[in-house]
Amino acid sequence: MKLKLLSGLLLLASQSVHAAWWVEPTDLALRADIQLLSDTGVIVQPITTYPLMWDGLKQDMDKADQSTLSNAQRDAFDRVNQAYLQDHRGMSAKVKLAGGSDTTRFIGFGQDYRDKAEAEVSAEITKDWFSGRLSTSYHYDPIDGNSTRLDDSFAAVMLGNWIVSAGAQQKFWGPGWDSGLIQTTNARPMPGVTFSRNNSQAFETPWLNWIGPWTFTTAFSQMESGRHVPDAKHWGARGTLRPISQLEVGFSWTMQWGGEGYGNSLGDWWDGLFNGGVTGIDGKENLLAGYDFRWSDTAFGIPYGIYYERIHEDYHNGKNKLINSANMGGVDFVLANINTRVFVEYSDTQVACGVDSSYYNCLYEHGFYQDGYRYYGKSLGSTYDNDATTLVVGGITQLGGGQNITNKFRWLRLNTDGTDTGNPSGGNPVSPGEYERVYQFDTSYHRPLYQGTLKVGGTVGYSKYVTSGGNDWDTTIYAGWERSF
Repeated sequence: MKLKLLSGLLLLASQSVHAAWWVEPTDLALRADIQLLSDTGVIVQPITTYPLMWDGLKQDMDKADQSTLSNAQRDAFDRVNQAYLQDHRGMSAKVKLAGGSDTTRFIGFGQDYRDKAEAEVSAEITKDWFSGRLSTSYHYDPIDGNSTRLDDSFAAVMLGNWIVSAGAQQKFWGPGWDSGLIQTTNARPMPGVTFSRNNSQAFETPWLNWIGPWTFTTAFSQMESGRHVPDAKHWGARGTLRPISQLEVGFSWTMQWGGEGYGNSLGDWWDGLFNGGVTGIDGKENLLAGYDFRWSDTAFGIPYGIYYERIHEDYHNGKNKLINSANMGGVDFVLANINTRVFVEYSDTQVACGVDSSYYNCLYEHGFYQDGYRYYGKSLGSTYDNDATTLVVGGITQLGGGQNITNKFRWLRLNTDGTDTGNPSGGNPVSPGEYERVYQFDTSYHRPLYQGTLKVGGTVGYSKYVTSGGNDWDTTIYAGWERSF
């Protein structure tokens, strides 16, 4: 039925087509180009919420004086503009094949594959008021047991300056290059309905104009049926603003509520969000909330950024404040002579429970929703899940001729307390019941091939198991190819 419905919508929109509406969180090199144009003042829209709307980006680029751009800016400008034109063909189709020696353990922004082997075919069409995509994929030996999927399919309509979309769309919220804390691409996309502001232009009224360009998105999603509480609901909202050109600030809020046998209406959602809820064993739904910021500028001719994200697991009614926080922060800068953006990113998801600073197993866990803040066993937030401290040093290099390479060095401390929650369906899925120290090198290389894009890469890692003892080396290789028509 879902296939027939989306196919019908695609056929309905097959006349007078125009443009795709957003940048998806699937291309780290494209994101680096957009960030460079933002750091140097070409783009003034907020850019830390994906899907990222094209309308404001293109508006800023059309205003730019290209004669004043440096070589690095011009190259990035041309690549972003080429991506815009690629998304503006009206009708398109894509074939994607990927396979590796093992499944992906750590899924960051723009990860090339998930399972041991994948095949995907999609068709997309967009006109001035409608955009839709039908994407079908087959996965060999999938992590979650679902070999066929409709992930990344959607149907969307434009209502004034707002876009309403229904489907399973990847989202990435926050300034992190490797991962984030509240909404990332680590888990598969959940099916749902999303409302997003299209053009992030500032308010015209002087009372609100000072906040600068701003974005807002909110989504109501359906979680899987094979959970401890089947068919639980997920809601999330994010707003960003850019009061001055160097500063972008974001606020995020999510909640799990409802499920089979519990209140699933908008009234129940409202009660859970503002009135304490009725479904949880402690009278609360599972909420996370927090903020992030990024400061961008240029020093000594080098574009740079400083960013930070803080997400809270709970709210203290007596003190009227958010408590139990996870933190992530980093710095990045551009080395123009080697066309590389370097980033250093640290995160700490060791969130203590209540007043006991030595008691963990809290972040992404919940007493009632025992599977926690996860979808098909993968955290919706950090790829490293809870009770982890991580340091990732990476570089995104543009090699010219459509080629780019990304390298990451990971120093990870996973599940640092070596234990998990007592809930049988919960617990850290990345290193269950084990304090693990990981040292990993991850590389990915993209280049044009046969009118498509070839993607090859791999990882080499060493793990030391502190809880049980022992150590292990792990190596993976993968290759993929995709082509758009």
